[in-house]
Amino acid sequence: YSHKFNKGGLKYELGLCIRSGSIVWINGPFRCGMPDITVSRQAILYALSEGERVEADLGYRGEQLKINTPNEFGKEDLEVMKSIARSRHETVNGRMKVFGVLAQRYRHDIQDHSRCFRAVAVIVQLNIETDAPLFNVEYDPNSLSKYSEYTFYS
Repeated sequence: YSHKFNKGGLKYELGLCIRSGSIVWINGPFRCGMPDITVSRQAILYALSEGERVEADLGYRGEQLKINTPNEFGKEDLEVMKSIARSRHETVNGRMKVFGVLAQRYRHDIQDHSRCFRAVAVIVQLNIETDAPLFNVEYDPNSLSKYSEYTFYS
């Protein structure tokens, strides 16, 4: 049950590369109501390479060595870049939601829903690569020098 939408639902993790904007991670489905940090502890944290970190919203607090969340005490330029990256991710989330299979009641096998979600992700990625690229996230690589790679997911 999703308290946000007052009905049952499924949730997925969707990750973007901050540098390219490409969809690089899909995980799910999970039942609505499962905390984001719990979902991340089931897969993404084990998939990261040594020194790799992810950028996420406040729902992912609790894994400081692997997940960066917004920090009101962080360097201002880095926090601005992180905010822009989160905004770009929300743009992709919006493009995903345009497809009715993600918003309407789904009456088929749960495994088919996962296939539909992944098919929508492929279509959105192809759209990003061909017709409607995402806006760039401008950042100073020196601000990120202590991290080898960033990926954002929600």
